[in-house]
Amino acid sequence: MCSPLHKVPARVCMNAGDHMLSLAQAAKAAGKSRPTIARAIKSGRLSAGRAADGSYEIDAAELVRVFPLAPHGAGTMKQSVPLDGAGLDMTMSPAFSASEREALHARFLEQSETIRRLWQRLDVADQRVMAEVEERRRLLALLTDQRSRPWWRRWFR
Repeated sequence: MCSPLHKVPARVCMNAGDHMLSLAQAAKAAGKSRPTIARAIKSGRLSAGRAADGSYEIDAAELVRVFPLAPHGAGTMKQSVPLDGAGLDMTMSPAFSASEREALHARFLEQSETIRRLWQRLDVADQRVMAEVEERRRLLALLTDQRSRPWWRRWFR
C-alpha cells in the first residue's frame, strides 16, 4: 500500500508495518512532539484507536490528513544526511526510479486510451438516444394527426 501512487510517503510507511503508527512514530513522521499528537487525539482532530496494551494506534493516512508531513529537517527531527549529500539514502528520496516512471507512464497511456474509448462509446450512445427521441416525436406526431381526423378519413388519405 505504500507505493508512490498513494499519498502516504515512504518515510511514514517504513515505520507503519500495517499502516498503524505508535504515538512516537506519528510524532516523528509529522515532525511534531508526542504531546502535540496526543492533544490532537484527545480533542478529536486526529482519530486513533487503542492497542491491547493501551497505547495509541494512528493510521498513517489519518496522520497525513491532519498534519501534512514536515520536511526531513523540520521540528525536533535530526538531519541524518550530510549537506553535501554523501550517504544519501535513496529509499527516502521522493524521486521515482526509471522503472517506476516507465510503469507509471504505461499506466497513464493505458488509462488515457480507456478514457478515449469510453468517450467514443458515450458519443455513439448519445447519437442513438437522439435518434430514438426523434423517432418517438415522429410517431407521436403521426398518432396525434391520426386521432384528430374523423374516423372515416383515417383510412383514406
